[in-house]
Amino acid sequence: MITFIHAADLHLDSPFSGLKDIPNNIIEAIKTSTFQSLATIVQAAIHNQVDFVLFSGDIYDLEDRSVKAQVQFKKEMERLEQTNIPVYIIHGNHDFIGDESLHLALPNNVTVFRTTVETVTLQTKGGESVAISGFSYGKRWVNERMITHYPKRMKAVDFHIGMLHGFQEGLASEHAHYAPFTINELREKQYDYWALGHIHTRSQVAAHPPAYYPGNIQGRNKKETGEKGYLLVELVKNGGETVDFHSTSPIVWRKIHVDAKEAQDMNQIFNHVQTALPDLKASKINYLITLEIDVGEGLSDQLIKKLSQSQFIEAHQQTAQDRFIWITNHRITRMLEDEETFDLASLFPEAFQMVLNELVEETQFNELTNDFFDQSKFARLMTDRSLAYRDEMIEMALSELQQHASIKGANQHED
Repeated sequence: MITFIHAADLHLDSPFSGLKDIPNNIIEAIKTSTFQSLATIVQAAIHNQVDFVLFSGDIYDLEDRSVKAQVQFKKEMERLEQTNIPVYIIHGNHDFIGDESLHLALPNNVTVFRTTVETVTLQTKGGESVAISGFSYGKRWVNERMITHYPKRMKAVDFHIGMLHGFQEGLASEHAHYAPFTINELREKQYDYWALGHIHTRSQVAAHPPAYYPGNIQGRNKKETGEKGYLLVELVKNGGETVDFHSTSPIVWRKIHVDAKEAQDMNQIFNHVQTALPDLKASKINYLITLEIDVGEGLSDQLIKKLSQSQFIEAHQQTAQDRFIWITNHRITRMLEDEETFDLASLFPEAFQMVLNELVEETQFNELTNDFFDQSKFARLMTDRSLAYRDEMIEMALSELQQHASIKGANQHED
């Protein structure tokens, strides 16, 4: 039997997106969260005396790796070296190898796979022989089916493991379709385990052979909700495995939906929200909350306006010396009581979809936002127009349209 840790998508020193007006103590907690999660993984490896650790790509957030991230990662690898735990790394699309002269050297217990598929072998403390196959990205875009270059299972070893940072074809995901593969292609290699990376949502791709995305180790925006961490894997010779998830992220993003359609006044809605939020005293982790509140059609515009103001949310923020539950954004939606709706997508489906499709295109989005990014006096403070930023801006715009149309529709209904 062998035991190892499988983690991926560390994105060390990664900035969080969609945050504003955050207290300094929370900002500091956010800055250190990926490093805390990594340290917890290393401590778990030492505590469990695993045979080795696998990091399946995107250890860093950018190819231009920050010195801070490199130093922290090196220190953690040195902790594993002191306890004779080997580490195997593949680099992904975010941290492709690039210019090696800019990178700190890692200790001797760390093996970094090169840009072509290669296989390394090791013998565990228990005497089992293990082969590990993988490759690192040498550039940001690897569209080739690298899976075809992986060798068939080595017959001379007790276990053969594949490491692959890539996209499972047919998977519904916003992540880029790099190094694509199918489940059948994984099976054809006849490996004992596939340690995958690239997709930030934890999932089991296949049972035979066991193939897993562990997800990233710390959520970085409101779309990456839930606990994040690593997989502790046990493989038994001639078949059989145990794969357990362990949470390590000190901060968890969570979406909370509050049904306040029956509420008649501010006090009732306030209590609904208070009940729905986690209790800071009982919580062992920190939360960043996206709050969605549905209210009834009869609620006045004046009350809707008050609910939308930052002061309403400030009353629900919870902070302590080393804990916080912080609402990062919230949305109020007035729900109509009858079946008649004033949703633009329903009224003008073809035209609405055509406009939305145009906005999603990078060229069109950039043309519409050039003035803000190039000429605004706040341009230097704005986030780069990445895919995630574009999606977030469109989502916010759609939310505003929906809320405005609902209020206007409700007023027309009353008339």
